[in-house]
Amino acid sequence: MIQSICISILSGLLAAAVGAGGAAPATKPASDPQPASDLDYWLSRARPVEPNQPAATASPASDANRSAAGTGPAGAPPAASPFRSSDLPFRRGDALPGVIELSDGNQLPGGLYTTVEKPWIVWSEATKNWRRVDFLTLLSIEAVVEEQRMELDWRWKGMGEPEKVYTGKKYPMRRMHWRFKLIDGSVVEGSTKGQPVFVELAGKVSGPFILGERMKGELGQTLEELLYVRKIVVSRGMMDLVIADKAGPNKPTKPPTTPAANGK
Repeated sequence: MIQSICISILSGLLAAAVGAGGAAPATKPASDPQPASDLDYWLSRARPVEPNQPAATASPASDANRSAAGTGPAGAPPAASPFRSSDLPFRRGDALPGVIELSDGNQLPGGLYTTVEKPWIVWSEATKNWRRVDFLTLLSIEAVVEEQRMELDWRWKGMGEPEKVYTGKKYPMRRMHWRFKLIDGSVVEGSTKGQPVFVELAGKVSGPFILGERMKGELGQTLEELLYVRKIVVSRGMMDLVIADKAGPNKPTKPPTTPAANGK
């Protein structure tokens, strides 16, 4: 009698516990063996997607919107350049197609780049602050010459003497600032502190060309001989146009030279 009462009480307590805590945990099937290690366990959890349950994919429109916003798909870095690297075989992955025009009219097409992972740092006199301009956001950079002249060269008359004498020689001097035109149509104008720019074409690198606020030439040099970067244009079309112009019209292919042709 007492045994029956105890069994009834234990059954009631067990039913109450199951009702309060939810369904009783399911027993582990005999077919699911204990993994030998943590690695085996996680490998067993990485099951392939069933054929009738394809993985969810984002719509092309949403991917395009994210790419336009500069974020890219989830887990992927934003696109660094709109130009395909296969079309632009430059040694620097961040090189942009364009043209550098010097003050003597010479145009240098190719891949343009500056110091690695460094934007253009421009002091804007209008806003009295420094501006950071990424190379990828540029359409062009144009030099604005503020002053250029020939300076007289002076030297001390003698050691310890507070008097200078003119050597009879001159050197060119130029002061300038730069106008940065961005892809959104805005313009940032100001001076830079001597940042370099390079141009690469067919494996040959020209530069560095320094974009600073002051230039000083050598003794006996003229203003025309003191070259500076007149303009930089970031454009694939402009680069191709200048390359084609430098190549000139197509010439007929010269036949290979044979011993008979040489008279041997």
